[in-house]
Amino acid sequence: MKAANCTAAFFGSLLAASAMLASGARAEIPSSEAYQLHCSGCHRPDGSGDARIVPSLRALAPLLEVPGGRDYLVRVPGVAQAPLASAELAPLLNYVLREIAGAQSFVPFTESEVESLRRRPLRDPAAERPAIP
Repeated sequence: MKAANCTAAFFGSLLAASAMLASGARAEIPSSEAYQLHCSGCHRPDGSGDARIVPSLRALAPLLEVPGGRDYLVRVPGVAQAPLASAELAPLLNYVLREIAGAQSFVPFTESEVESLRRRPLRDPAAERPAIP
């Protein structure tokens, strides 16, 4: 009887997981893990990046204080086109700014702000960057 209960529990869990995947639902993961999964491959686990390929994330905090800087952070292609829902991306951005860039005081990104900004990704972020003071 125990084997039957285990089998039923297994198939019940499998059915629930399948339903979650079919509905597009995702299990929520901590922003620190989302960073490791979606960002660290290029920006490195510590956010230091590689100046030849991708910028360091450690120097992002000053962009929050200049006109256009906040928008720029969301509109760069790697952020705007990330395979994450805006509800997942907003806390990830806030994590990067707080934990990696060391931003102490800033208005956290919201899902709706991120959703709106990422609809207009930058085509050439390197060309846009000099326009931001």
